[in-house]
Amino acid sequence: MDPFYRAGISHEAVDLRAGLPVQGAAHVQNVNAYHSRLRAWLRPFHGVATRYLPNYLAWRWILDAGRIRSSEALLKATVGAFPHLTVT
Repeated sequence: MDPFYRAGISHEAVDLRAGLPVQGAAHVQNVNAYHSRLRAWLRPFHGVATRYLPNYLAWRWILDAGRIRSSEALLKATVGAFPHLTVT
């Protein structure tokens, strides 16, 4: 069974040689550009364990779009994501 189907992710194969026009925002150039930025950002970490990859991807997602603009907001978001780790 297709792993994308199991994960509930829709995907579409792209034939670059056919010269099809760009369809939507997720065209190949956007994907390649994001992948390049992600690899460059991960390089100083000298590899990331698969177990922690979702954490690094979330961190990059926050930085990439400027979603959190201050260290205080980042701390609030982090503590909010892990309420079971806070001391009361």
